[in-house]
Order: sequence, then structure tokens, then C-alpha cells
Amino acid sequence: MRVVVAIFAIGGLLIGAALVLGIAIEPDRAAAPTTATSSGVRCRPPEGPLTLVEPTPDVVGRVNAAWARVDGWLADNAAATAAAWNTPATRTELIGLQRDLGYQLPAELIISLGRHDGVGADGFSFPPAYQPLSVREIRTTTADLCADPGWREGDVPFAKGESGAVLYLHEGSVYRFPAMQRHASDVTELLDRTASRLEGESPAEYRPDVDALGRLRWVRE
Repeated sequence: MRVVVAIFAIGGLLIGAALVLGIAIEPDRAAAPTTATSSGVRCRPPEGPLTLVEPTPDVVGRVNAAWARVDGWLADNAAATAAAWNTPATRTELIGLQRDLGYQLPAELIISLGRHDGVGADGFSFPPAYQPLSVREIRTTTADLCADPGWREGDVPFAKGESGAVLYLHEGSVYRFPAMQRHASDVTELLDRTASRLEGESPAEYRPDVDALGRLRWVRE
């Protein structure tokens, strides 16, 4: 009889121990992190390269020549807009942006940000109303867009319009978001096309209009 009681007692202890262990283990399983989604990974990219790509002399010449056309027209015709550029981005700031984005910045964007790190109030816009972004704004805009299903890893926003519309670079070409439509072959083409519209050399959907305060706006034809 004592043996039977002892067996039941031992069995009860084992069952009790198993229940205790089960209760202790289960919360740990529930607390285990789930597998990250692809959008989550894109929003937390690995550290990007700490060395900027060095543009070739040809690329430097083409981009600077296109910007010179835009800047020259603004200086002669829209003084308030010409004065609204931010100071150039430094190499340290560009490397920091590249590190945070997780990928290499395109050469044409490096050159452009090295001339103008975005705009202030009444600043320049690509037609019809895309204002160039600063290093800080590129970082925050990318963070806002990275989880969108249509946003692709490696895309770099560089100008922002109304209602969240964005111009961005994908493999060197300029696209519009959220339409995902190709807008120009590269930054240089976009700049040259904009300069031609400013100079009145190219018929276009939008024409420049400067108000009495020297501020540029784009008006639909």
C-alpha cells in the first residue's frame, strides 16, 4: 500500500513539475521575435558605404553646365527664388546620408546636392511644383516611403511636390511616385529640359511665371 502511495506521489510530483515547466516555457515562446517582413528590412537597412562615388569629369561637366543654365536664368529673372537655395551639402553630410540609406548615392545627385542642399521658402521647383529636397529631407522622405509596396530598395527621392508626389532616382533614371512613371533619363536631362522651359526654347505644358516679388511659379499653358 505504501509503495502504491509512493508511486502516486512521485507521479504527481512529475506531473506538477511538467506543468510548471510548461507554464514557464510558454511565455518565452510567445515573446520570441517574429520574422521581419521585407518592408521592415528595407526600413532598417544595413549601414551603407562610407565612401562616395567619384563622378567622372564628363558627368561633372554635364551636370554643372545644366545647373548653370538654371541658376543663371533665376539670377537674371527671379531674384527671390535665386536667393532661396540652401547652402551646399558637405561630403560629411552626404556620407552620413549614404550610410543611413544603406546604399550608394548616384553621382549626379552628389553633384547637385554639392551645389544646392534643397531650398527654403519661395525656392526653385521643377515643373509643375517639385521642390528639390535637402539631405535631411531625403532621409525623412525615404523613411516615410520605404514601407510602401511600390517603393523599391535603392530608390532615392530628390524632389517633392504637392500631396506627397515625389521625383526619385531608380538606377539613374528619374521617376514619379506614386505613378511610378519614367520622367527623364537622368538628372541632367531633367535639368536641361527645365532650363529650356525657363529660357522659352522648348514648348511645354508649363511655362515660368515670375511675380512682382521675384518668385518663380510654373503656370499651365
